[in-house]
Amino acid sequence: MKKLKILSIDDSKAIHSYLKQCLAPIDPQIDHAFNGQEAIDKLSLDLNAYDLIFLDWEMPVKDGPTTFRELQEMGLKTPVMMISSKSHPDDIMQMLEAGVAEYMMKPFTADIVLEKIKQALG
Repeated sequence: MKKLKILSIDDSKAIHSYLKQCLAPIDPQIDHAFNGQEAIDKLSLDLNAYDLIFLDWEMPVKDGPTTFRELQEMGLKTPVMMISSKSHPDDIMQMLEAGVAEYMMKPFTADIVLEKIKQALG
């Protein structure tokens, strides 16, 4: 089985580190971007370089919803999992209706992350 390639887009180094820890059982290759613009720059080189993208909502430079919209306009087909502390049902519905594969609220646990990955990737 090929190694899963994941892009984690979050302004928090702690979240990148915690995600890596949570994902250790499946040992994916994880790349990082610290804001939406950095992620768009990285993905513009190869839009389909990743199997899954984790996307934070609240970031400097370019937030998650704006980043997601721009990536969709670029033609992104990779499943995107929104990760956010925003827990209001309207926020969750907004992103699910926009087309994110999954929505995961912070704080989360390793078992939740792994289950959401299974759901997002089928």
